[in-house]
Amino acid sequence: MLGWHISVYRQRDGGAAPATAGSPEGPRLAVWQTGVGGLDWLDDLAKAGKAINLGGNGYPCRYTATAEYIIPQIVEMPPGARTHWLREASDVVTGKWEGKTVVDRAATAHCRPDEWLLVVAWDES
Repeated sequence: MLGWHISVYRQRDGGAAPATAGSPEGPRLAVWQTGVGGLDWLDDLAKAGKAINLGGNGYPCRYTATAEYIIPQIVEMPPGARTHWLREASDVVTGKWEGKTVVDRAATAHCRPDEWLLVVAWDES
């Protein structure tokens, strides 16, 4: 299957500054699976100067942006999210595999607009 497994996290340090490529993940706000164009919205934010592409080659790719730009995009249904995830017969999944889009709306409501979040995207190709 071609696509991305995307998660949005708060930073462990409170998010006063942009995340870095090595920033540890804090509490997860959302997770979803999307198709090939699943990073387009993040690339658009980066081009507009509203996010920073921290690099990565898909194992994973990392971005950082403030909650004011991320939360409105994900709170109802993240961009391109599959409600129920796809998998192929040869995929190896563990008990940690969610299999569906999850957004913690209570946690997203507690994010400050100027709080820097971390977005991690794994290539599922």
